[in-house]
Amino acid sequence: MRPCRSDLVRKMEEKMKLALIQSELIWGNVVENVRRLDEKMSGCRGCDVVLLPEMFASGGMVVKKSPEAAVAEKKSVASRYEDVRRKMSEWSQRCDAVVAGSTVCEENGRYYNRLVMAFPDGGYAYYDKRHCFRMGGENEHFSSGDKRLTFEYKGVKIAVFVCYDLRFPVWCRNTEEYDIAVFVANWPKSRREVWKTLLKARAIENQAFVAGVNCVSTDDNGVAYAGDSMVVDARGQVLGIAGEFREEVLVVDCNMADLHDFRSKFSVLDDRDVFQIRY
Repeated sequence: MRPCRSDLVRKMEEKMKLALIQSELIWGNVVENVRRLDEKMSGCRGCDVVLLPEMFASGGMVVKKSPEAAVAEKKSVASRYEDVRRKMSEWSQRCDAVVAGSTVCEENGRYYNRLVMAFPDGGYAYYDKRHCFRMGGENEHFSSGDKRLTFEYKGVKIAVFVCYDLRFPVWCRNTEEYDIAVFVANWPKSRREVWKTLLKARAIENQAFVAGVNCVSTDDNGVAYAGDSMVVDARGQVLGIAGEFREEVLVVDCNMADLHDFRSKFSVLDDRDVFQIRY
């Protein structure tokens, strides 16, 4: 029997503290990116969930690169997957928090933009990005995932997505009563208003907290990333937003009791359209 909402509230933490690490990425340099993030972990102690940008170990992989260069780079980063995952596990245990971020993974000759969640007990889970960004050629080099992932931590249900997934409300639809939706991204400055608008939209329509973490830097093609990492509540109100064009560890408390009280009084989710997603 599925527990009622009041049971869920009693079991979950009253507040969940999120840390969004808005970091500059050095494109293609796994060692330096990991070293810099290692230093930033000290600012995440006492948090429950630590979020890293998309492709946090390497930066974006294939935008405007020659086919040969893109293949060589993704193979190089994928060869470090286990090292990166072990480092995430180390960070998770050091901070006593879930640590989430995406990197390149190779399985059976296929490459995935894989969002890894490392847990303090040494376990991990993963989600493979569903929507590969075709305008940047990502779909030509990476395979799409076909499964959503929602996990529970400290009684809070968390759904995870990657960057371009943000544009697809059906894929993000809250059919599993998640409390927080997480989006890790490399989202360029040229579309920053779209980023902010869609994060609010996903929060409002799904009656959930939404956290979006982005990078800051300029990639090898001269594309700039402004950051705008933010957390939005179910009413669409911004609870915290990182400064533009600068590195920052944004820490935000999400009040779970307030979320479930709002849902019970304004029960939009009870009228949502629920249907099977087919592939």
